[in-house]
Parts: sequence; C-alpha cells; structure tokens
Amino acid sequence: MKKFLLTLIVSAACAALFAGDKKPLTNADVVKMVRAELPESTIIIAIQNSPTAFDSAPEALIELKTSGVGAKVIEEMLAPRDRALQAPAMPAPQAAPAKTPAPPPAPVGPVGFASLWGTKQTRVEADRVFLLEGDKSLELKFTKPNTRTRVLYARQTFAVLAGTSSRIRTGNRTPAFEMIFPNNVEPTSVVALAMLGVRGNGTREILISSGWISMTDGLPGDRNVKLSYEKKTDQSAAPEGYEIYQVRPEQPLKAGEYAFMVSKPSVGDFGHMAGAGASFYFYELGVN
Repeated sequence: MKKFLLTLIVSAACAALFAGDKKPLTNADVVKMVRAELPESTIIIAIQNSPTAFDSAPEALIELKTSGVGAKVIEEMLAPRDRALQAPAMPAPQAAPAKTPAPPPAPVGPVGFASLWGTKQTRVEADRVFLLEGDKSLELKFTKPNTRTRVLYARQTFAVLAGTSSRIRTGNRTPAFEMIFPNNVEPTSVVALAMLGVRGNGTREILISSGWISMTDGLPGDRNVKLSYEKKTDQSAAPEGYEIYQVRPEQPLKAGEYAFMVSKPSVGDFGHMAGAGASFYFYELGVN
C-alpha cells in the first residue's frame, strides 16, 4: 500500500512538473527518467500530460530499447497525442497574396471623341487635326511642303505638296474638325485652311508670300477659308494645359484640295510664312 501511494505521489509530481514546463519531452528525457528508475506507470503519465517532440525514426527507437526503455513506454511515445499537449508547431508560411491583375492597356488611337487626346499630361503634340464623321473620327496626316519661287513682276513663294489628290477625302461640304490648343493661345492665330491649286506637273500648291522690295506674307484672300472655332462644353478629355475646340468652315467648301496649315508649338504665332516648310504642318484633305 505504501508503495502504491508513493507511486501516485511521484506520478502527480512529475505530471505537474512536466505540465508546467513549456519545453516538450524528448527521447533523451524519457531515457533520463528510466535511468532514474522511475516506474513505467509514472513515465507514461508524464508522457500523457506533457507536450512531446519524440523522434520515431528506426534508429531512435533502437537506441531507446538499448537504453532500457520498456515496450509500454515506447508504445506510449508512439501513440497519437492530444493536440493541446503537442509542441507548438511552427506557423505555416503564409501564401503570398494573389497579385491583382494589371488593368488591360488603354486602347491605342481614338475611340470616340472623348479619348482623342489621351490622358492628363503636361506635354502633348497639339498640332493634330481630326475629321469628325458622324460618330467616327479620322486623323488627318501631315505633310512637310517644299517651296517654289517664281519671279515675274514680283517675287512669289509657294508652298508645294506632292501629288494632285489627298488620300483622305470627304463628301461633306460642311465638315467638322476637332483640335486642341494650349489654353494661352488664340486658335485663329495658329491655324488656317488653305484651298490648294492643282498643277499639271503633279503637285498642289498655295501662294504664301509675294512682293518685290518688301515681301507680304499670307494667303490669297480667295484661297483662305474662313473658319469658326467653338470651345467644347465638356473639357474632361483635354490634356492638362489644353482646350478642345470644334473647327468648321464658315461657308460650304467647294470640291477640291485643301490643307490645314497649323503653326508648330515652337513658333507660336501665324506670322512668317516664307519659311512655311519649317514653321507649319500641312494637313491634307480632299472634298469630293
């Protein structure tokens, strides 16, 4: 009876000891208890009431056997343990958060009038011309002209475009165009619409200056198409520092060849035209 009570007391003490110890029991701890001649029942109670981190590899089990650990103790070491008593497991690595897929690239080119001019940016090519046809838009192509000089009673300089017909044409005699301008520029000072003359040598041209002692720059009155400029109410698509305008001829156009003459931003005014090849872009348009 005394031996039984002693076993209970020792077992309770070991259980309390190991329960309060956060370090899990290992094979070496079990071997120490065996060599301290603790009863098998006490060692089993300690295993049942403690977190464990036993090595169950075959070599480790053989070493336990050769160290005097009994079969019942080894079986208890191999028994599934209550999760609450197991050694705290290392947290599983967190999976990297799924990457949010990148938005699809913005469509290239005009898709309706609201997106002709791109996003809000501070530096853009302002000298572009779009022909508006119903719900579609078509960008006119620019041409760098050559110059021709003729001396008769006066010296005349012409801007000359190759070919007799523009590739871009419209049957609308009162077409509308869309353009943007820096918000500190007067549009009438940087744009003109010229009616070109078609020559028999396969070119189109417009007189840009004439004179003898002094030169006068400008288009002939009968070739200079008057334009109206209307600032769009909705400016949400305008790049920063620019404004969107709709440009129209004040009178219906005659059938023929035309070109918008748009001053480059570096020039900034509709002044010298003698250097038209260097100072202006010519945007061709044919009217059927």
